[in-house]
Amino acid sequence: MLTDIRRATHSDHAAICCLAEEINSQHYAHSPHVFSAPPGIERDADFWRVAIDDGEGILLLAVREQRVVGLLRARMLLPAETPFLRSRAVCHIGTVVVTASLQGQGIGKLLLDENERWARGKAAEEIRLEVFDANGAAIGFYDAAGFGMQSHIMTKALVP
Repeated sequence: MLTDIRRATHSDHAAICCLAEEINSQHYAHSPHVFSAPPGIERDADFWRVAIDDGEGILLLAVREQRVVGLLRARMLLPAETPFLRSRAVCHIGTVVVTASLQGQGIGKLLLDENERWARGKAAEEIRLEVFDANGAAIGFYDAAGFGMQSHIMTKALVP
């Protein structure tokens, strides 16, 4: 089946919110100490409206048979102002989701590939993303797509 990758528009807002709710539920199930319980699609509606219009970023959709089945949100980060870090243009991926029933069919790879074209067009030297250790499937997916470990984010809970 043909999957079209394109930029999101405001007419896609409801479909984006539904797909985001799917990933929110997965994140909450894996890490309820980090993610808020998904109360329904309205909580994040304004976040996705802003993402559609973000001039520093991109919100890509995967569409199959006129149905939104995946999304990727990315932004260009400001160059580091820390004197001991090399300042460079970095594209940060904040969200990638493919509807559960279609995972493993190459849709996520299509989204990553289009994001890479966009990032290269913005003169990015690197693409970054975060993935939780408990999400082994995502780690394997990103590894197969050429991503590698650069650092570890470690946390220590201060409340039970």
